[in-house]
Amino acid sequence: MKSPIEISENQFKKDDFNDGEAAKKWLLKAIDQYFKETVEMENITTKAYSEYKSDAMNIEMDGGMSLAAFEKKWNGKFNTKRVGYDGFLISAQDWNKISVTSCLLMNTTKDNGFLFRVVLKDVVSKEIFKRDIKVILTGKSFLIADVLE
Repeated sequence: MKSPIEISENQFKKDDFNDGEAAKKWLLKAIDQYFKETVEMENITTKAYSEYKSDAMNIEMDGGMSLAAFEKKWNGKFNTKRVGYDGFLISAQDWNKISVTSCLLMNTTKDNGFLFRVVLKDVVSKEIFKRDIKVILTGKSFLIADVLE
């Protein structure tokens, strides 16, 4: 398991944190490294989101919970209607090369996070995946706190 992607204190200007530019740079790097299989989901997401997404991907599988149990456990903490029950960031199980075609800061969140509208594209199959991704600052780095599909 690789370590989380960290940013150095000198890598970005202090003002970058106010406008989300540092969060955007981190998110783009994290997505790129994730699809190059050099980093695992657990290393770029909060612990709560990782558990939530893992539960979602295992609904109705051996050892997984039912949809009703999932909604009961996570409703109120996450938007269970927009979880996506397949893979992390994209719903395709088989993919070729994923690139980010757009990453727009939509707004800041009440917990000092940033909400980005991200468009991912499989450059070979030309399949498009539109996601709203919440990123929060945690110490010297950022983590993905939610992905709305």
